[in-house]
Amino acid sequence: MNKKVSVWGREFDLKIIFDVYKGEDILDIQNKALQMFVDAADKVLVTCDELKDYCLKHDGDQIGEAIENIFKYVRPESLFVKRNEKVRSVALLCNYKFDEEHGIALFFENEKLVRIGTQDDI
Repeated sequence: MNKKVSVWGREFDLKIIFDVYKGEDILDIQNKALQMFVDAADKVLVTCDELKDYCLKHDGDQIGEAIENIFKYVRPESLFVKRNEKVRSVALLCNYKFDEEHGIALFFENEKLVRIGTQDDI
């Protein structure tokens, strides 16, 4: 399944990945988390200042002093909807030019960015 989502001013067709094991059903809160995140994306994913800071902190020696176009380094690929019964938990998974193996994940709880890390942190 894919969803069209506006990410930092550009529309992407993102793959949707639910955190479920074979034989498990997707929880209602997971469906709600996805829908609310997609509905709020135009507000939640307006700015990428925190992501730019993350990239500069980790790879500033290769990037330089400022990032004009985040898409030169980061490309959104999918939404990972975590299995969590307490909060609506979604991660935006992105390819990252300087860490192709691990990428970048932006972690959201209840449609608010809580941290940025690698996709391995999921």
